[in-house]
Amino acid sequence: MPQAPTSHTYKYLTGVIILLLIGIGAYVYLSNIKPKPLASGAVLVLPVKIVTPKSTTDVETQWNAYAAMDVLIHQLTLGVSYPLLQTEDVINITSRLAQTDTVTPSDINKIMAISGAVLVIESSVSFINNQYQLSYTLHSQSQNDSTSISADSINQALASAAKAITQQLNPESKSSVNHYHSRLHSAQLVQAITLSRQGDLLGAERLLNEVIQTAPNNLLASRLLGNIQLQQQQFEQLNKTLTTAIDIAERQGEQRELAQLRLLLAQSYTETNKIEQALGVLNIAKGNAAKVKDWLTLGYISQLAGVINQRIGRNNDAREQFKKAIEYHQMMGYPIGQNQALNDLAELEVVEFNYPLAYRLINRSYELVAHRGLDDLENTTFKIMSNIENKMQHR
Repeated sequence: MPQAPTSHTYKYLTGVIILLLIGIGAYVYLSNIKPKPLASGAVLVLPVKIVTPKSTTDVETQWNAYAAMDVLIHQLTLGVSYPLLQTEDVINITSRLAQTDTVTPSDINKIMAISGAVLVIESSVSFINNQYQLSYTLHSQSQNDSTSISADSINQALASAAKAITQQLNPESKSSVNHYHSRLHSAQLVQAITLSRQGDLLGAERLLNEVIQTAPNNLLASRLLGNIQLQQQQFEQLNKTLTTAIDIAERQGEQRELAQLRLLLAQSYTETNKIEQALGVLNIAKGNAAKVKDWLTLGYISQLAGVINQRIGRNNDAREQFKKAIEYHQMMGYPIGQNQALNDLAELEVVEFNYPLAYRLINRSYELVAHRGLDDLENTTFKIMSNIENKMQHR
């Protein structure tokens, strides 16, 4: 007959069970507090706040928020999992926010909603104890990580921050931080951007022409001038601006600039009904953008190609281009581009009398922007949706 367990055995078993429970509890606790890996998606770098000390002789006066942001963007090497929104993308996105000196948590949330970014990098530079201190915060949906770096110059501080952020997000990167001189060091160029955002196109145009006269290789200034000339339908001046800028970009091997300049040229050709020329330029621009994995520009190239093909009755080609545009913008998680391409595709399906498909597409587009605070896009999309509903009821 087996012996009953002794009290010593009971104590031993109880101790083992308690230790197991403690171990399980510790594992669960550590699992919960361990930072979750960041999901892949776009990264947005905000303009770097430059805190000017009382003595202006202690600060490198050539720096401004946009130039510092531009340098940080170009020095980050985050890999294909974290494509970076470029400087002008950031300027366009932040223009939807109220202009204040501070960025609030609600601003960060809205920036993520507008841009589709999984990470927003907020930073500032101060001059403390004869050194520059760059403080940055990585904002994601789940957490905020803050770090400070000290250096002898703003350029060194930005390079150190870029290296640290790259190591955190893309530890396998072997790329060293390259020196990059921002075209936004020009105070006139920054002022031109401000005037353009305020609607003063003539003032912006005057300043941009002055920048180009003193710095003809400033391709950003040329492209911004081209955008204004397109808005004002100054097609002859626009073609001269773009021809010169494209020649410079080709000599410099600036693939991203070539893609965007050629997209602008294709828009000019489209406006002046030079359809085949527009499509030819877009094909070249697509190759430029693909070389540098500029997904946003590829999205807009495909969208314009869709619009052009639909205009000349090539609806099947247009459909494929709109689908490509949606895919490229999805790669960046960019809701504005997705919305525009989905709307274009839905309206194409209406022309083809594919009302159920058009309605599914427009619903998808509406859901994309309805909860992101994009009121203008939501209203436009709702009008298209109402038109499709009316056609479905009266078919």
